[in-house]
Amino acid sequence: MTPRKSIDNATCISFTAVATGIWCVKDFFLLPQLNQQNMSSEGYSNQQQDKADIYRPADRQNTFVSSDPQQDQLPVDCILVYTIDDDDHENESNHKLKKPYTALEDRRKKFEHYLKKEQGLILQDYKSPSSRVGYVKVSTPFEVLLSTAEKMRMRLPIARIEKRETMLLQSNTSWWKRLKDKLSKPFLLDPALTEDDLDYYTAIYSRNILKFKDLQEEFEELGKAYFTPAERSLLTHELLSRTHSVDNYDDDRPSDPHNLDQSANDPKLGANAIVGSQKSRHQPGIDRLVTKKVYDGYFPLHESLHNYDALPDKDLNDRQKLQRHWATMRKCFKFQPFALIRSYMGEKVAFYFAMTGFYNQMLIAPAIVGLIIFIYGAASVMSDESTSDICGDFGSNTYMCPRCDKVCPFWKLSDSCVYSKISYVFDNAATIVFGIFMSLWARLFVQFWGRRQAAFQYEWDSIDFEAHLEPIRPEYERQAALMKETREDPVTGIKEPNIPIKRRIPYFILSVFVVIITILIVCGTIFGTIVYRVQMDYILRDTSAKTYSSIIITVTGAVINLICSLILSQLYYWLAGKITDLELHKHQSKYDDSLIIKIYLFQFMNFYGSIFYIAFFKGRFLEYPSKYGEPRPDDFTEQCDPAGCLVELSIQLVIIMIGKQIINNIVEFFTAMRRTCMRVCYKEGKHTQYQWEEDNTLYDFNSTVLIDEYLELVIQFGFVTLFVVAFPLAPLFALINNLVELRLDAWKFLSKYKRPIPFKASDIGIWSSIFSAVSYLAVLTNAIIIAWTSEFIPKMAYRVLQSKGTSLDGYVNWTLSSFSIQDYNNTGQMPPNTFNLTYCRYRDFRESTSPYSQTTVYWNVLAARLAFIIVFEHLVFFIIYLMYWLVPSVPKTIQNKIDRERYIDQRERWASKERDDTFKDVAMAAQAAGKLNHIINNDHNDTTELIRRPNGRYVARKPKGILNMSTRITPENES
Repeated sequence: MTPRKSIDNATCISFTAVATGIWCVKDFFLLPQLNQQNMSSEGYSNQQQDKADIYRPADRQNTFVSSDPQQDQLPVDCILVYTIDDDDHENESNHKLKKPYTALEDRRKKFEHYLKKEQGLILQDYKSPSSRVGYVKVSTPFEVLLSTAEKMRMRLPIARIEKRETMLLQSNTSWWKRLKDKLSKPFLLDPALTEDDLDYYTAIYSRNILKFKDLQEEFEELGKAYFTPAERSLLTHELLSRTHSVDNYDDDRPSDPHNLDQSANDPKLGANAIVGSQKSRHQPGIDRLVTKKVYDGYFPLHESLHNYDALPDKDLNDRQKLQRHWATMRKCFKFQPFALIRSYMGEKVAFYFAMTGFYNQMLIAPAIVGLIIFIYGAASVMSDESTSDICGDFGSNTYMCPRCDKVCPFWKLSDSCVYSKISYVFDNAATIVFGIFMSLWARLFVQFWGRRQAAFQYEWDSIDFEAHLEPIRPEYERQAALMKETREDPVTGIKEPNIPIKRRIPYFILSVFVVIITILIVCGTIFGTIVYRVQMDYILRDTSAKTYSSIIITVTGAVINLICSLILSQLYYWLAGKITDLELHKHQSKYDDSLIIKIYLFQFMNFYGSIFYIAFFKGRFLEYPSKYGEPRPDDFTEQCDPAGCLVELSIQLVIIMIGKQIINNIVEFFTAMRRTCMRVCYKEGKHTQYQWEEDNTLYDFNSTVLIDEYLELVIQFGFVTLFVVAFPLAPLFALINNLVELRLDAWKFLSKYKRPIPFKASDIGIWSSIFSAVSYLAVLTNAIIIAWTSEFIPKMAYRVLQSKGTSLDGYVNWTLSSFSIQDYNNTGQMPPNTFNLTYCRYRDFRESTSPYSQTTVYWNVLAARLAFIIVFEHLVFFIIYLMYWLVPSVPKTIQNKIDRERYIDQRERWASKERDDTFKDVAMAAQAAGKLNHIINNDHNDTTELIRRPNGRYVARKPKGILNMSTRITPENES
């Protein structure tokens, strides 16, 4: 495809701008999952054919066309949707502002007229015969795509990477790399997703570089499209977003269609119809028109999914390939086709699936280790001495003090037998090893994701991509219009709506108060759950279920807490959106970040609050019997079982984590199916729907879709890392859930949501910071759980202070203090039925006589716990920083490729024809200026201005006031 002249008056790229371009070589990636997408069938060994690159599969084939090929063969790059309304009506905001208005149909016609006449787009209108909905099919010609790509500084293919180069780059592979390739062979992608895959060097596009033209001609000869569907959609969206349109600031009025040509050509008349001047303060774009109800929405067109089951893989379009080989549970153990995902849905969506896939890969190791530790605990529980003491004669003959005063009964230590066995399964000698392992894993996950992300950035040309200037949010602009506030933007120099920060501060303060209040509500639900557990403990102690009362109370309390958390989660999500709206953020990215922070802070307390309470607070502020209080909401103290609080923490974590995942997956599935069921039930068989009509019934793919998915992932990451010591099987359950969740998300995005605008992205945004913060916090929480909640430190102290060896015989008796029954009478808190006891036992390190102060053992154990936390944290962070020093954030192979591309880029651009011509012109003009200055010798201090004309000639001109003349120097008259 030979590019024609651009329709715009774009100037040639300056020498300075040219020197900053970077070529991007598309090379085979070192990781097996990334390696599988870029392989040509001829000339490769069998081992190499099983690999591929993350990059460009057969994604440049022009299948992105209308769903009715017999009608037209134009690629449909975007669909605009509007409601057909015969009655002209205006927006309420125009009436409030007392501004003139333009009918919606006139606004559409003016906007579309400008797109056709000035932007060069091809528009086709279609009106649905069964509903009052109209569709505008937008197609962008090739030369317009090239012009827009040049303005956006988009990287495009400039030369094919020959197979010899690729094989040379892959020749130096280590034994570890070869082993990984062999082990990953069963998980490789289907060949249908990797066949005929070519790799390209890319560079920032410039029409002055002839190699771009050569490759375009090569694509034309091969019958392939130079732009991928995602690139076409992104460039078209950029044009639609930057097209200035009529708004409520304009002094417009309803106009006749036959006057549109005249208004577009006449600057005086066209100024009100379409604002094209950069100096205008009117905000551009299709989003503004959607807000003002000129259009109902817009979206890229999905490819068809109809009747593809019987088609061979080679005849499938990209969406059908993804549906068959990716969005199905049958392929849940296969690597993901990232190149095809990126080509179809863009980098933002591809980064989410890349993150999820990498997270799943990293979960394999802790899942295996956790399973081994669980099996070890279950296998050795019968040989544990402390458990044998509780379940044996010592437990049967030991009476424990009542859990509350006056009404709670005495009970035997052996009642905690089942509880102690379960506790040992999760709290054994391997706990400390797993805690260190998971603390290191959490930080290494963040570090290695940074390396993987750098590789994706390189392969996807997003390392130095230039983010487009965001349009102002319509809500912000509307409020600024009501306040009549404007200012000049310091970046663009354009006068734009502005809301002073002093008017927004009260809403930020309100947001803080709302977040605090909602957190207090969460604390209230936790308190209510505590009251429930205390009351149930009092009730069940006198029943036949007293042996299992602790398990029953913990399980039912966790279920109640889960239900409350899920309900509050939905309510707060709505509330967070409302208070974020009040903050009046200027740009959508700032709005999303603010919303994410609010939602995550709430969800953090909502799902982790009860777990934090059990792990760090429950039973930590006890005094001694007769001081516990009665089982009333205003007078009680909850305490741990003699076997410890860790088993209760484990049960709470299991129910909340697994229950949340199961419920979320069920809700996601049925929510996605709801519109499909409604469409099937109410479908009218009057006509066959086109693809754009089917897409219009799907859910909108807005920014909150990915926010929900990332939020679910980061909450799970917290369960896996913050409290994993209490439940070693958490990584395994998370991995199983994610295998299902990933394919469910793929199915939703492909078939239940409109095709997203394929926005470019260089990373996962603010979520990287959240993952990093959670990983740092995980080191501290695991240290505290091991030291404070588990039995590791008391058992170590017993071995050192009491047994002088490794035996734990007598450990349970050592952890129990005695309380005299007579002291119940002295305080008036005597429980019923004392069984003629003289003393009872309770879990603490206190003296056996009043005033029951803490013993020396208590302070020794406390000091050991604090010392362990400090040593654990310093040891883990030392290992982490050592790994950071040894392992760079960017893989060396990727950095070498980046450095080589920069070298190639500089060499080629300095040798380009454009550079020679530019230097020749500059040298000629400088020589001409020198001669002119020599002629004009009246003033030796003034200088000569060099002006380059549009035709490429330079004019030497003296400043006004010194010489009232202009001399044109050409090669003919230079001498």
